[in-house]
Amino acid sequence: MNNPKCERDAVDSLPDKQGAIRLTWRDKLVEFGLDACMMLTCMFIAVAVFVCIFLSAFDLVEEAAPGLTDRRSFAIIILVVFSAAAGNACAYLCFPYLTRFIFRGYELQDDRLVRSVRILMANTGMDITAETLYAIKGRTANAMVSGLFRKARYIFFTDKLLERMDEEEILAVFAHELAHIRHRHLPKMLLASILWICVYQIVLYLIDFNSYYDALDESMKFWASGLMGGVNVWLTMLLVLLPLSRRNEYEADATAAEWVGTERYQRALFRLHQLNDRLKPPSRFAKVLLTHPTLQNRLDRVAQLNSK
Repeated sequence: MNNPKCERDAVDSLPDKQGAIRLTWRDKLVEFGLDACMMLTCMFIAVAVFVCIFLSAFDLVEEAAPGLTDRRSFAIIILVVFSAAAGNACAYLCFPYLTRFIFRGYELQDDRLVRSVRILMANTGMDITAETLYAIKGRTANAMVSGLFRKARYIFFTDKLLERMDEEEILAVFAHELAHIRHRHLPKMLLASILWICVYQIVLYLIDFNSYYDALDESMKFWASGLMGGVNVWLTMLLVLLPLSRRNEYEADATAAEWVGTERYQRALFRLHQLNDRLKPPSRFAKVLLTHPTLQNRLDRVAQLNSK
């Protein structure tokens, strides 16, 4: 990929104010464990809500219209999609509170962020006074936005980010998280998940999967269900959520760079990767599994937009 000159100049001139955060294997294990705990808890919430709603709705429909809930009927698809949508929505709603509980922290009272709020409200026209700014313990420099609704929305900053980044860099990171809000990326991710569930169920219906399932031995049905569930999760991640997440990052980068200035944003983006020791490009295989594009690709996109 060709690197625009303005990007090279911006990156090459960056001072190494502090070295990268070097994590020990124990730190990495703890960080992975906390992230895995978040994911598994959210999955548990989604599955629990799905099962409760599906079974309750199934009994109500069967009582009101006997025979309508035959496994080969289209009504089952509607029940599955509705229940799965409710389960996923509950997981999204619980995510910010789980983050607070698992990572611990406190509501931020930081003069740098107060000034950033004023600047971004003036530049974006967004009223961001309802969002809660929250600091959490983390072993890396990071920030994220979570919550579907304004009064239940949190913008999280790790303590490492607040300690290691200066005011201009924090402003750029803040702008990136606000860009996710401006473009409604969280509701879009939820909607994409629901649409995928709908498509997946329709495909199973069209190929009459239940006929093949019923033909299996009872001992094999458990394994078949687990295999189909696992395949569905991986397909959802690889074909829907991960590509959409990377697209959302590009969109947030472009908007944030417009708000705070391209050069300032490039510097902050480079600095964030530098702090987290992620300057080395990942392997081609690893790129497919990333929630974020590589640093080089992100810098290239921002520079290209600036050159137009």
